[in-house]
Amino acid sequence: MLTKIRTILAATENRQTFFARIERHYSRYSKEYKFIERAYDDAKDAFRNIKRQGGDRYFEHLRAVAIILIDYLHIFELVDLRIPAYKVLAAALLHDTVEDCEEWNLLRIERRYDADVAELLDFVSKRPKEDFDTEEAQLDFYHARFPTAPFEFFLIKLADRLHNQLTLWCCDPDKIRRKMLETQKHYIPWARKLNILSHELEATTENFEEKIEKHMQQCAIT
Repeated sequence: MLTKIRTILAATENRQTFFARIERHYSRYSKEYKFIERAYDDAKDAFRNIKRQGGDRYFEHLRAVAIILIDYLHIFELVDLRIPAYKVLAAALLHDTVEDCEEWNLLRIERRYDADVAELLDFVSKRPKEDFDTEEAQLDFYHARFPTAPFEFFLIKLADRLHNQLTLWCCDPDKIRRKMLETQKHYIPWARKLNILSHELEATTENFEEKIEKHMQQCAIT
């Protein structure tokens, strides 16, 4: 089930390979191409010198989410999108900026891009922890907004969750378990309802307790 997506994500990527995908659909002189290019550059700059827990550049995650949308979900072939594909891709590249980068907020996103991208980032971004008494309350508020979110939000969020699920195994067992349970409770039901990456997300959570145990044993050996 996950072989195809792993193969897509295993390819060596750079700016040239990414925008070769975009040029199949938009001229490099078009407003759509330039819109995506702006988001690519802003996201790369916002997360410059920041790495994920596994040691990869953080930007690789942002680009991977956009690649899942292009190469696996075939976003350019989807019909009846309320928000155009090029804006969804821009939001995918920027999806962690508001939550993780102090210099970015929704007003700046709306001014630099537009209200559609700002709306998507509004739904994809958790509110600041200091607005809540507990982390659980923060997450409850975040997930409670899902029923009012646009379809295009789920394209981004479920692709984001899938990539996170596939790259969890550099984390400690408690975090892996927490994310697995959260995926089962909050993400797989929506994935099934909307027919977006449901089988793929289910595959990442299959027998996860056994996988965690095996992971711990391997870590103990090394």
